[in-house]
Amino acid sequence: MRILLNDNLSGYSETDLNRDLALLPAWRREQAEHYKHFIGRRNCTLSLLLLAEGLGVRPSDILPFHYNEHGKPCLTNCTDRESRQIHFNMSHCREAVACIIADHPCGIDVESAGRYSESVVRYSMNEDEQDIIHKSPIPSHAFVRLWTRKEALLKALGTGIQDNMRDTLSHHTDIDIHTREHIDRGYILSCCVLTDTKDTIR
Repeated sequence: MRILLNDNLSGYSETDLNRDLALLPAWRREQAEHYKHFIGRRNCTLSLLLLAEGLGVRPSDILPFHYNEHGKPCLTNCTDRESRQIHFNMSHCREAVACIIADHPCGIDVESAGRYSESVVRYSMNEDEQDIIHKSPIPSHAFVRLWTRKEALLKALGTGIQDNMRDTLSHHTDIDIHTREHIDRGYILSCCVLTDTKDTIR
């Protein structure tokens, strides 16, 4: 498993974006330019650059993604030197862009640490998790910690957000999910690989 992360975004400018857009394959550049706001274009661009870095290829060599029925992207005809399928997942927020690459299904989620909505808490968290959040000295951090863990797991499973998100973690207690908190930089990240190997974030 490999985690690639770009959280040095405060000085990233339109000039930087235009430079990096030129590195993308036409299909991804079109996707990036579809976003109306700078941050959307930035995140779409930088996430593919991270993926290319992790794969050790030029960004322009990455073929258009295929998507499963729930919208999870996968690489086109991409295997490693031992002919194992390469799996990946990407995530981004205002503060960071992240990518995970593994030889098993995987998921990653990065979210702004201050994100919080009581209605979303009630929708996405079971009673025990709501109790944890409400008793936390900083409820927004507790919420984002749990949310990223659920998202990373659901993305690894390839299902995306579901109606039963409240019980996602309690139904999959046998799957390892690793979380890093970068509160000083304003985000929390979780990742998950569906394998018996006890991987850790490096």
